[in-house]
Amino acid sequence: GAAPAAEPTKLVVSELHPHISKDDIGEVFSPFGQVAEITMPTDPGTGAGLGIANITFVNPSEAKDAQTAINGLELAGKRIVVSLVAEAPAATAMPAMLGMPAMPGMAGMPAMAGMLGGFGGFGAMAGMPGMAGMAFPDAAGAPPGNPSAPPSQFVLMKNMFDPNGKEELEDKEFFIDLREDVMEETGKNGTVLDCKIVRESAGHVLLKFAEQAGAAGTVSKLNGRWFAGKQISAEFVEEPIFEAA
Repeated sequence: GAAPAAEPTKLVVSELHPHISKDDIGEVFSPFGQVAEITMPTDPGTGAGLGIANITFVNPSEAKDAQTAINGLELAGKRIVVSLVAEAPAATAMPAMLGMPAMPGMAGMPAMAGMLGGFGGFGAMAGMPGMAGMAFPDAAGAPPGNPSAPPSQFVLMKNMFDPNGKEELEDKEFFIDLREDVMEETGKNGTVLDCKIVRESAGHVLLKFAEQAGAAGTVSKLNGRWFAGKQISAEFVEEPIFEAA
């Protein structure tokens, strides 16, 4: 008889926002394990993304964990569908069905049930590694910050929190956690010497970097991106603005 099909390692993600990139997909799925390959098919005529990504994990159990956790998650305002795809065994190993040639796609049919799985609530997703920093360009593609400000070691990020938000007002740890998150995320671009949160503001967070390169990396990566459901801006500011905060 035919050997049993190997445990599936491949996921198909559909209903993706058109601006989501391969890097964004990698950020979402890589916390679950080693990703061997990500492909995103495009329209041959326009080159536009089709809202689909194929992700292959090295380990089947990690693929299953990712499918369970991320199916139904909202990314950039769209609820995505994640399904496991069973690789079909070689056609020669499959018995002909009613005289028809073997159909390689049939082995993947049980995985269809995963596509119909309920859209669970994913409030816990914010606590997953990699999720807090998930960022997507806005639909219009226009960065909201002030890119014309002269480069410096100082960065102002806006809309990082809601000064009148329930969590901001009631959770004593909120601003401590936010400061840690910001320093960890922006610290990937360079050494952060100081981080100031202006509570009575439109979500302003100011950063002082050891070198201008760290500030420049932060502005280029974060300006116009999304953080915790809000579009943020990041721009250079002069030292007096940082010191006055």
